[in-house]
Amino acid sequence: MSNTSRQRTPLVLAAGVALIVLLLAGAAGQQAWSRQTQLTARFEQCMDQAPFKQSLKTAQPEHQLQPEDLQRHFDQFNEMFETTGLPPVWDGHQLVAWTTFHRVSIQVAKACHQQLNIQRPQRQLRGTYAKSVWDPDSAVWRDSESLSTTLRPSN
Repeated sequence: MSNTSRQRTPLVLAAGVALIVLLLAGAAGQQAWSRQTQLTARFEQCMDQAPFKQSLKTAQPEHQLQPEDLQRHFDQFNEMFETTGLPPVWDGHQLVAWTTFHRVSIQVAKACHQQLNIQRPQRQLRGTYAKSVWDPDSAVWRDSESLSTTLRPSN
């Protein structure tokens, strides 16, 4: 064997090992991505019980409200907005404070996390459901009053 071929052998071996490591890392990443996508799909199916999903399935408010009720609903909307700093949500039957509406959705999310054995949703899920606001253990939900007091408009 010549001197040049001896010098190239370690380079060829190093390149081969690097290629194998790169392929293994890619395969492991693809498997993790696939598991995360499947878990997110199962979580989304579970979340179909959440109030924000159910409110979309109820009759439109304009079919339920009478013109004589509009002032009462406007006053109720205004009061909730001034109290929380957030507009209330129509749950299909009545106006509900956004924080209450979302808190119930978070309880559904927590039940889904337990059912699917999700301990770290921000790492195990993808998309919107990986955000901290959907994690029942995030700082957003530790103090239920913190959200309404930090978002209350200042006078």
